[in-house]
Amino acid sequence: MRGIAFILAPAIVFAGVSLAEAVDAAGAPPTKLAVFPFELEDFSAGAGTIPPDAIDREQLRLSTEEARRLIAASGRYQLVDVSAVNDPVAKAGTLRNCEGCDAKLAAGLDADQSMIGIVTRISRTEYAVTYKIRDTRSGAVVDTAQTDLRMGANLAWSRGARWLIQNRLLDQAQNQTPTIAVAELQYVDTSGEIIDQTADHVRRRREFEASLRSDLAKSGKMRDVGLDCPPNACSVADIDLDRLVGKAQAAGASHLLIGAVHKLSTLVQQAKFDIIDMRSRRIVFDRYVTFRGDNDMAWRRAESFVASQILDREEW
Repeated sequence: MRGIAFILAPAIVFAGVSLAEAVDAAGAPPTKLAVFPFELEDFSAGAGTIPPDAIDREQLRLSTEEARRLIAASGRYQLVDVSAVNDPVAKAGTLRNCEGCDAKLAAGLDADQSMIGIVTRISRTEYAVTYKIRDTRSGAVVDTAQTDLRMGANLAWSRGARWLIQNRLLDQAQNQTPTIAVAELQYVDTSGEIIDQTADHVRRRREFEASLRSDLAKSGKMRDVGLDCPPNACSVADIDLDRLVGKAQAAGASHLLIGAVHKLSTLVQQAKFDIIDMRSRRIVFDRYVTFRGDNDMAWRRAESFVASQILDREEW
């Protein structure tokens, strides 16, 4: 067991405590979130004849401020100032209809994610609140949630916004399936084997990672998200840990899985897997695995075992 930790030390120390310290030392900042002003989507009977008034606008402002206050206080996000945005769609309060242009605007502010809030008025006494969060690099929606139908005039909108942020966005541990990003496996071969299996090892690692993501997602206990990395360049040997953590955060992952395989001899390989919780910056799963053989079947058995070990963790 000591061999793999020694071999991989230049890239990262794989002992559980040391890795946790490394993650903390990396100092991955909170996700930079651009929260745009809440918008009104009016489906009430009078929508065509009664335009939004000063009270509506004030209640939208209060809903926005309440959402921003709670998000900032959580410590999980760093709010990005959007007051300098001079886009006509944003000024008109119709970002909800621009097919993700909020992500582009937020990217211009160096934000990791954008968020729009929508108050949907069904009638003068019924409404719902929705938020959508997009990744600014891909423009993809990484999180969205809506309240149920709520009673109350526009004065109640901020209460609906408060409930949604507290019980959906900030209470993910209880209300949202964990999202996991699987980094590519680092590979070290000190077996001295004469046959060059470099191409096979790359193929087997990619198949291992794809099967692991598939097995975790099929279980229903996790959702898979991809990392924004070039192919064959997304392991802890290729990217500093703090950058890898940052990529996982940008992808909207709640957890990051990293791993490494060390081939000791023709028939013996060791592997180490760690899962980092993005919220606490701590390791919540770590396993050493030894498996015999270096062929497709041996790698498939190893992947199946690792997947079962991860899914057996009761805390998911």
